[in-house]
Amino acid sequence: MVDSKKSTPPGDLPFLLTLFTVLFLFSSTFSIAASQTALTILFVLWLFYLTRGDVPRMARTNIDLAVLLFLASIAIAVIFSSDRYGSIIHMKNITLIGVVYLIAFLLRGAKKLELYIGVLLASAGGSALYGIVGFLLGKGKGTLGRTPGSFSTAMTFGGVMMILCSVAFGLSLSIGISRRIRVIALISTVLTAVALFFSFTRSSWLGMVTSGVLIVLLARKKLIFPFAAVLVLLLIIMPRPYRERAYSIFDPHYRTNVQRIELWKGGWAIFKDHPVTGVGTTDLAKIYERYKPPEAKFVFGHMHNDFLQIAVTMGLIGLAAFLFLLFSFYRVMVGNLLALPPPLERAVVVSSIGALSGFIVNGLFEWNFGDSEVVTLLYILVGFNVAFYLKRTEGNSSSI
Repeated sequence: MVDSKKSTPPGDLPFLLTLFTVLFLFSSTFSIAASQTALTILFVLWLFYLTRGDVPRMARTNIDLAVLLFLASIAIAVIFSSDRYGSIIHMKNITLIGVVYLIAFLLRGAKKLELYIGVLLASAGGSALYGIVGFLLGKGKGTLGRTPGSFSTAMTFGGVMMILCSVAFGLSLSIGISRRIRVIALISTVLTAVALFFSFTRSSWLGMVTSGVLIVLLARKKLIFPFAAVLVLLLIIMPRPYRERAYSIFDPHYRTNVQRIELWKGGWAIFKDHPVTGVGTTDLAKIYERYKPPEAKFVFGHMHNDFLQIAVTMGLIGLAAFLFLLFSFYRVMVGNLLALPPPLERAVVVSSIGALSGFIVNGLFEWNFGDSEVVTLLYILVGFNVAFYLKRTEGNSSSI
């Protein structure tokens, strides 16, 4: 976010930077430990090469103000929290927003987009296949034996698969990209879609439907009716237990739906007592215990809704900053789309718009903004888009 008139012209990155970027992208689809290890090493390497002048220097972007305001709103919430220590501890995921800038500056410095996308798609397919095999072997847990893949919960796996399926689907529909990427994208689309289904994460299903509709409208709008017909057909032919799982999305008396409604009532009560700066970014279990409705039997540490979670923990100040942050993500993506980029870049932009929209819909029923594995993938896509923005504004007309 620091401007410099002496930025190094885009070119090939040092080998180690490329290697650890690939390792970070590859591991981001299946292991938070591996991906954060690779990310830490990547960041240290980037700082080292930056001091040597071997990579382009940082530059201003059109998301900087939104990021700074969001970080400031977090600081305000922590300062006014009655549990400052707990709030600071639960801020750890905030540092992941640095992924946006790191990916943007690295991609801006080398023409590696096809390599990075290929790695992400291939790893997505492998992660999805692992989850599918786990389901078929009966290793899933909970409702219908839902598969968590390589993650701790099926909800995280569903959120990850939703974003990866969005990327793969958008690329598989795009015109003008290389045959190799198209084939990998098609295979990855099938695998991630099946894995997403076997996660039985309803909010991620809704997110993927939203994402899919937007991607089709932006990439191949003539296919919107066949796409809708396929969704309806799948709903009709799927086994009854699975169909009932889908129908339960709209059943206000379904067990987990009732729990969410109770949770949101308690969250709303907390917000009304702390409307400006919230209660702080701490675990909400003890606070919710005091505010939960009399009929509620379960206590939760978060609100299962991104917007209510932000409102409860950071107040109206934080909620306004969060909405502006999401708007800034859309703004950079739509700006890229309107600039008529090369085919592969356009495919990534379309996929990103779909994934971001799916993420928001998913976040109406989950605290996915606080899920490191899911939000890391979102930040990677935003980072790609910021790189495209920098290329446009710096007058570099060649493809990344």
